[in-house]
Amino acid sequence: MKNLTPLINTSLSKELQALLYLLGYCSQQGSFKVYAVGGFVRDLLLGQENRDIDLVVEGSAAEFAKSLLKVMPGTLRSYERFGTATLTLTNGIVFDMVTARKEFYAAPGALPAVEQSTLKNDLFRRDFTINTMACALNPGEFGMFFDYFGGREDLERGLIRVLYKLSFVDDPLRIIRAIRFEQRFGFDIEADSLSLMNKAIRNRLWEKVSNERLYNEVRLVFREPKPLKVLTRFNELNLFKEIFPRLLFTPQVKERLQQLEYALAKFKPEAGSCNYTLLFLSALFYDLEERDINFLCHLMRLKRKERLALLSIRANVPSVLRQLKTETVGPASLYALFKELPEEGQLLTIALASEPRIREQVMYYREHLRGRKPFVTGKDLLEAGMKPGPVFNRILSKLHEAVLEGKVKNKEEELKLVSLLMKATGEQSAEK
Repeated sequence: MKNLTPLINTSLSKELQALLYLLGYCSQQGSFKVYAVGGFVRDLLLGQENRDIDLVVEGSAAEFAKSLLKVMPGTLRSYERFGTATLTLTNGIVFDMVTARKEFYAAPGALPAVEQSTLKNDLFRRDFTINTMACALNPGEFGMFFDYFGGREDLERGLIRVLYKLSFVDDPLRIIRAIRFEQRFGFDIEADSLSLMNKAIRNRLWEKVSNERLYNEVRLVFREPKPLKVLTRFNELNLFKEIFPRLLFTPQVKERLQQLEYALAKFKPEAGSCNYTLLFLSALFYDLEERDINFLCHLMRLKRKERLALLSIRANVPSVLRQLKTETVGPASLYALFKELPEEGQLLTIALASEPRIREQVMYYREHLRGRKPFVTGKDLLEAGMKPGPVFNRILSKLHEAVLEGKVKNKEEELKLVSLLMKATGEQSAEK
């Protein structure tokens, strides 16, 4: 296949097709040469649409990105020093642009030094052959397919292959990336590449990389369709214990992750509502002592908010499960159980529930209770003459409880209840 235009016109959404043609038009206007590369081309050949599009620009990627803002409204982050730019459109499509370049590694795991170069040289610096394919976007060449390193053949054979022998030495994070791609696509790491990778693991090359970079790469594991497969492969290659010291990949841990993946497939959270790293770590860390959780959170450079959420989940989910197993709680009590538990803790509770009745109670909270608020607010009580304090807070709490229990159904009924509560405490009536 020498031209990917027919595939673009049949496999991609009309929205994405239009954007690619518009990119080509803009490149011609500014005398740039622009190519879609890497994962976008790989996924196109696999019949999948990738809305994170890597672009190589012969010319200045930063200048090309600025020109796009005139016709593609979005948010631009530009790093002229490194010759890169990222344009995120309002529809969620992301263009990661880089000036065609060569890279030089001064030491294993170090960030590379770069210099401007050509498309072929830029593709050679990439991680695996299946990510080295490119597609021209300039008018006149639109759709032209470039495959200098046999990426198409490896894609068809289902192989993950590095481009040169020192690939894992130059960037040890490619170890994790190779395993992610292997498990995502159901491919095999090519024999010589696997041998090089095992050698890199034995030599502990990831220690040359900062913890921040290492665990940023690990976070991507939890966005894979099946993180358990990646973690299992880590364990097979003796990598799991190095990435997660003090944590054993036991059958119990594996079973929890299986339950979590099953629950996510059935009860998919709303887009953007869930921190998947936090969710899977809560399952991984479930049996750990607090000191070990704190150690791993520090090692992984997790934010304080994430660490506190993990500790909250670890402390509360087991007791929530015990209580829901022994009794059926009412709406107000159910709300009290879950109101302080993070989204990830609620999803873990669903995953670990031993009975359908427990899952149904959690889902009832999520679908019917967590957003249910009284029409009457604290402002209404202030306007009725109440002063902030313990009585004020108790009345609001009693009102919310009545709303959750369905005892009051509109603002009029709520005001009547508040009036009764205020009279019972000797406060001024709220009825108007």
